[in-house]
Amino acid sequence: MRLSTSTNILIQRPDKSRYPMAKIIDMLADAGYSVLDLNFYDCTSFDYPLVKDDWQSWAEEIKTKAEERKIVFSQAHSDFYNFVEPNLDANQLDKHEKAIARGLQISSMLNIPWVVFHAGTAFSSLDYRKDSFEKNLAYFHPLLEKAEKLGVGIALENLWDLNIAPQRRYTTCLDELLELVEQLEKSHDNVGICWDFEHADIMKQDQISSLERIGSRLKAVHVSEQTSISNDHIYPFGSRFDWKPIMDTLRKIDYRGDFTYEVHGAVRYVPDGFLPKALAYGREIGEYILSL
Repeated sequence: MRLSTSTNILIQRPDKSRYPMAKIIDMLADAGYSVLDLNFYDCTSFDYPLVKDDWQSWAEEIKTKAEERKIVFSQAHSDFYNFVEPNLDANQLDKHEKAIARGLQISSMLNIPWVVFHAGTAFSSLDYRKDSFEKNLAYFHPLLEKAEKLGVGIALENLWDLNIAPQRRYTTCLDELLELVEQLEKSHDNVGICWDFEHADIMKQDQISSLERIGSRLKAVHVSEQTSISNDHIYPFGSRFDWKPIMDTLRKIDYRGDFTYEVHGAVRYVPDGFLPKALAYGREIGEYILSL
């Protein structure tokens, strides 16, 4: 298990400016990272070349920079939207679907084995679980076939819904996530689960028993902590987490992926001049947790 971090850690600065991906890779390599998670979602949100006509040359630039800095991408995060009830105009829908397709193609080009996706939710349904289950199956079956041809796997993530309570979001509950993945894996070998520790913490889920139930289906993780909805995606040891039993459990279930930060909240307001020290601090924390 290696320490990794998502590229979204540096995606937006306090003045709302954004770093180009090549600069993000350079800064993370300088901070001591050799493994990264390529976050396509934020590349869509902040209007990167992913959503423009020159996306292929941008992908080549990422590949060249990663090779230059000896960086490996071990997972990625797809763009997402609620495809079950999209409520989008045609242009928005087209933008999302292009970003998703391009993310898979770039992942194939960069030899990224697992891309994390969010399930959709049938919010207006009288039986939201049944309808969400069926519509997610209909969406992910062809997507998994496409990903398989590209040599890429899809890992579905546990979500959270405290921010929309009392509404429920599909796959917030582990039973729902397992039900969906177990059905999909009857037809596809390239499907698994991404466990987001912060999401599980927000929803007061037991991390240890959840990981044990997931077992070999665990292909990726998102590592972060939170103290509130307004102070989330921060470095470990920013709250009450006990990482020792979590690390023991990851080894017990023979987790083969990496220990991947999703901590864009940790340095969001750190001035540029302090970023090298802030990034190095986070890396040192991660290395300590890996040693537990």
